[in-house]
Amino acid sequence: MAAAAMIAVFALILTRGSSAPPTDEGLRIGAAVDGGAAAPAPTVPTRSSDPSPSVNTAKADRKPPASSAAPKTTAQPTLTPDTGPDSPVFRRGQWIVVMEKYPTDVGMDAEGLARATAVRMITAGVPAKAMLVDGQYPGIANSSMEPVTDTWIVYLGPGRSSAQMLDQCSAPKTQAAHSNSACPTFEPAIAPAASQN
Repeated sequence: MAAAAMIAVFALILTRGSSAPPTDEGLRIGAAVDGGAAAPAPTVPTRSSDPSPSVNTAKADRKPPASSAAPKTTAQPTLTPDTGPDSPVFRRGQWIVVMEKYPTDVGMDAEGLARATAVRMITAGVPAKAMLVDGQYPGIANSSMEPVTDTWIVYLGPGRSSAQMLDQCSAPKTQAAHSNSACPTFEPAIAPAASQN
C-alpha cells in the first residue's frame, strides 16, 4: 500500500502534475495521428516555488505540525467510581449495613470482588462502598462477639440509626442492585455489648 502511494507521488513529480503520462516519443496520449500534432495539454495546477502558502500548497484536511513543546496533559475522568477508603473512620452513633462479605483467607480476590460489587451498586444508583475490616472496628463483630478480621465488606452508610440503614438496605432499588435479605447493621465505633439502638 505504501509502495503504491510512493509510486503515485513519483509519477506525479515526473509528469509535473499532469494526469496524462508521456508516451515513448515524448508525446502525450491523445495526440493526433496526422503527423504528430498533439492537442493542447489540459492545464493542471502545479506547485509553485514560492514559499508563501497559496491555494495550491495548503491542505485543509491536514493537522498542524506537532510542536516541540511538552505534550499537554489533561485530567481524565475516573472510569471507576470511588468505592471509599480502605479503612474509613466511624464515630459513635454512625451505623452501616453490610451488603456482602468477602474473606481474604479463602483463596479469592476479596478486594477485587468487593470493589466490583460496590461499583455495580454505584452504577445502579446505590451509594455502596467497600472497605477492609481487620479488627479495627469493635462494632463489626462475628457471632462470638469478636471483631471481624481479614474481610472485605461492601456496605451502605453511615447513617444515624440501625433502622435507617435497614430501610436503606430493604429499599427496592438497593435489592435490585444487590439482593441481601439479611441486611445486618453495625455501629463500627462501638463494641456490640456497649451499643444501643
